[in-house]
Amino acid sequence: MARITATIKPVHADGTVCTHKVTTTGKPKEVGCTGRSAYRATCSACPWTEQSPTKAALEYVRDTHLRSHLTKPASAAVSA
Repeated sequence: MARITATIKPVHADGTVCTHKVTTTGKPKEVGCTGRSAYRATCSACPWTEQSPTKAALEYVRDTHLRSHLTKPASAAVSA
């Protein structure tokens, strides 16, 4: 079974992924970059996506979503 991942990537205001270098305050260092407006999390196993202005908020949502993909363990037989 393939490993399920949910990645978080910074995005520009137009929705494109931002791969540009930024300063510690988040301002773009490269010409042509409009700056990061949000972060987007996507799942490798389903069409789930979530967007937030902060990466920290998405980390919790991402972890919760990944847990939803876990299969429930079979009930243990109770022996008397």
